[in-house]
Amino acid sequence: MLKSAKPLHSGLPAGPKGTLIGGLADRFGDGLLDFLLETAQEYGPLASGRIGPIRFVLASDPDLIEQVLVRDAKHYRKHFGARAFIPALGNGLVTSEGEYWRGQRKLVQPAFMRARVRSYAPVMAAITNEMVQAWSHGDQLKIDFEFSNLTSRIALKTLFGLEEAGDRQHFTDTLNLAFDIMTDRLRRVIKAPRWLPTPETMRLNRAVAELDRTVLGFIAAGRARKQPGDDLLSRLLEATREDGSRMSDRELRDETMTLYLAGHETTALALTWTWVLLAQHPEVEEKLANEWARVLGGRTPELEDMDGLPYTHAVLTESMRLYPPVYVIGREATTDLELGGYRIKRGHNVLMSQWVNHRDPHYFPDPERFHPERWQDGLAKRIPKFAYYPFGGGQRICVGNGFALMEAAIIMAAVGQRFRFRIDDDADLGFKPQITLMPAASIPVTLEAR
Repeated sequence: MLKSAKPLHSGLPAGPKGTLIGGLADRFGDGLLDFLLETAQEYGPLASGRIGPIRFVLASDPDLIEQVLVRDAKHYRKHFGARAFIPALGNGLVTSEGEYWRGQRKLVQPAFMRARVRSYAPVMAAITNEMVQAWSHGDQLKIDFEFSNLTSRIALKTLFGLEEAGDRQHFTDTLNLAFDIMTDRLRRVIKAPRWLPTPETMRLNRAVAELDRTVLGFIAAGRARKQPGDDLLSRLLEATREDGSRMSDRELRDETMTLYLAGHETTALALTWTWVLLAQHPEVEEKLANEWARVLGGRTPELEDMDGLPYTHAVLTESMRLYPPVYVIGREATTDLELGGYRIKRGHNVLMSQWVNHRDPHYFPDPERFHPERWQDGLAKRIPKFAYYPFGGGQRICVGNGFALMEAAIIMAAVGQRFRFRIDDDADLGFKPQITLMPAASIPVTLEAR
């Protein structure tokens, strides 16, 4: 065990107990968000629990989170929850470990250099305009579906260089089905091995096979091009290791699947929840509209406009504080460690929740209030690094965070200058926590032209 200067407590910190066999497995369902917040509020910066045979510690102090994600990062690996999604994501950046992960990160990182990311701004704006031009006042839409479709189109263009890729909705539905199954399996203490042909595993295997077929087809099309494009896949196809080797089709499949999910679903969710909040807070929406009118005057936002939209960025920041697309991350100790005066044994898991930390009243007074103005006086520089971390942190911080923030700001300005969203009275605004913060059901809205 790594030595600590302080004597360690015996055992793990206090926490909720749960049932004899399942432990707290039943709390890791649709009520997970409330459970995480209540646990941190009742037991403090460290609380322990059990999911079947798996021991975990919930860390909610920013300094302890920094210790796990930064200072002791080499002594942790991805936790059991992240590994549960390997069937769909493969061995990409989200799930891979050690030297392999470092090698892949080195290959992928140049594709997300600031200049290359910023070059995609015109594509993002053009595709968003196409969507908005097809809308009319009074149209009834499902806002989560529309933004998922939009960010999928942008991801396909920027990631694979594809204008269209057959039935995008079928691909998205297949991906969601796979994640639904994997999430259900994750929550169960006892589950059939994937090789056992149960109805569940057969549905999962069929979904994964369909995802493989689609993504490998994109890769084959990329390899067949005579000239490399400006898309991320072209960058990855050209990426070369020190020994001269390049990524195999399987490695490319795993990385592009990971990037597609990260660059499509999380941004779609951030936009969905942002517009939900704006519909509930017309005074904020009006202030946004004034900024867009002053800076853009009705025209399509361009890259050069981004620095002139501080309130837009404050709204996005505040939205991701309240509704972070990734709401919990975790690490599994690979050796005995000290954390907060407790012994974290090899195999124990440390969970860290953005949902919890982003609601800490010590750093965010009146934490449930949607108040973008709180970010306009240098708050981000005054609070600890891990009081707010929607993209994770440390060496494994999301490689595409700059891409996502630029995309979200462009889409918001392009859409918001034309329309408001009015949420239907009977809309279900609950959550269905998977690997990301999904809505419990599609959210119906009515368009109102400005």
